[in-house]
Order: sequence, then C-alpha cells, then structure tokens
Amino acid sequence: MRTRTRGVRPARALLAAAAAGLALTLAGCSGGGAAAPVAQNAVEKAAELAPEALLKAVGDRTSAAKSAKVESDIKAGDGVMHFQGAISWQDGLQGELKGSATGGKMGQALSQVGGDGTFTARYLSDAYYVNMGDAMARQLQGKHWLRYGYEDMATLMGASGDALRSQFKSADPVAAVRTLIASGKVAKVGEESVNGTKATKYQGDFTAADLDRMATNGLTADQVKALKTQFEQTVVGADHVEVWVGADQLLLKKVESFETKAGHFEAASVYSGYGTPVETKAPAKADTVDFAELLKAAQQGAATG
Repeated sequence: MRTRTRGVRPARALLAAAAAGLALTLAGCSGGGAAAPVAQNAVEKAAELAPEALLKAVGDRTSAAKSAKVESDIKAGDGVMHFQGAISWQDGLQGELKGSATGGKMGQALSQVGGDGTFTARYLSDAYYVNMGDAMARQLQGKHWLRYGYEDMATLMGASGDALRSQFKSADPVAAVRTLIASGKVAKVGEESVNGTKATKYQGDFTAADLDRMATNGLTADQVKALKTQFEQTVVGADHVEVWVGADQLLLKKVESFETKAGHFEAASVYSGYGTPVETKAPAKADTVDFAELLKAAQQGAATG
C-alpha cells in the first residue's frame, strides 16, 4: 500500500491548485465552433451599441459556438501556470490542455513527485484527468493518470469543490462577459490589437456587495450562488475583469485579476481557431487511478497503521 499512497499528498495539492486555476481559466473560455459569418452591416450596427448590449450579443454568439483553441497564463502568488490546447463546451467541458507550472502549490506538487513541471489535463463529461508523467506513475504502481470525478469534488474540497463541479459540468464559455453585464459597471476602454486582430476592450470591477443584484440583472440564481462561493472563498476586495471583442462579436482575450489572502491572482486567456475539432477520450482504465479511491485507501492505511 505504501507505493500506492505515496502520491496522495502532492496529488491533493495538485487538485487544490490546478482545479481552481483551470476552472477560472476555462470559465471565461469563449470560442466559436462553426460560427456563422457576420455581415458587414451587422458589425457596423454592433459597434453602435452600448457596452452592455454589445457584450450581450457577444455572450449570445459565443454561447452558441462549440469549440476553440485556448492559451492561458495564470499567476497565483509566487506560482506561474501555463495552459495550451483546445476545448469544447457543447456537452459540458471537454478537451485536452498541456500545462506547465513553476513555483506555488502546483509547482511544488509537481516537484514533490519528481516531475519536470509539465502535465496534461483531459476533460470529459463526468471527470477530468491529470497526467504528471513517469515520476508520478512510479508512485502509482506504474499508472500515469489520476481521475477526479466531478461528483467527488464536493467531498474532496468542500463548498469550493461543489462550485468547481458546477463550473466544469456547465462550462459556461462567456462567464466573464455575463458577469460584466450583470455587474452594471462595464465600460468601453478603447481599441487595441490582439495577435494582430483589431479588438474593442471593455472592463469593469465588482465586489461582494454587487453580487446580490446580479440575480436580477442577467445571471441565474445558480450562477450567482456559484459566483458567491468562489468570491467569498477567494477574493479580497474587488474582482477586475477585462475582455477584448473582435468585429465578429467573438471574444479574443480575457483577463481577470484580484487579491487573495495568499497574494495576487491574475488569469489571462487568448482564444483562436474557432471551430477546431475536439475529440477527447478517457485514458485507458489500466493506466488510471481514481483519486477518491486513492485517498480512501490512504486513509484506511493510516487508520490501521
């Protein structure tokens, strides 16, 4: 049992750090699988809309889309994470991201298992899987993948896990856009370029005091509940959100930043390749360990040891 349970502590740290970071990154993911072309007069008309109205059009358009390529950078305290890959939100979050981490809890978790700082995260409708390489596999009887079932998240992480479970399963691709609209504090900043593409930038700040009215200003009660849980457990002060929108009313970039008890947090994501095919399969069962079962075995071993 010792060989099988040695990876529990770093795996738990990875769950806490990676799950939160990935959820915040992906919750703002936009994209446009099979996005319909936009007529020039529609683009010109959209440019005349007030910020809230335009962002609503962006939300509607990207929600109807299916997939995109995403590249994200997350800074959390002294840790830095990078993710790159393609995802779909047609039936909950699905896809695969390659990642790397240095510093912070996630970097420490990878270092503890002897890894090189890189990992692969794979998302399906019922769970997400993390592969931390051969070093971690040596602590898991040669198995490379750890499975985190969405239904187990509340048990493993409490209220924050329950909120993460909802985010993973719904995979709302324009959460940041909807939050800006619901806050009633969105402002048009100006024109900028994102990877050579002309974009209009919008931004806004909201605090815990703004959350209650969001339920009557565009967000559902469940969305507000999840946002409150995330906010109360994570944010100190205000949450600052910036989005860049292309002429075709698709999100090109999103940046979210706020202060936490552990330090400054900032997540920046850039989207491209709308309509990218995404086909994701669960890793082979013979190469997978369920984290809930691994944790249970470790607890039983500690109780009898």
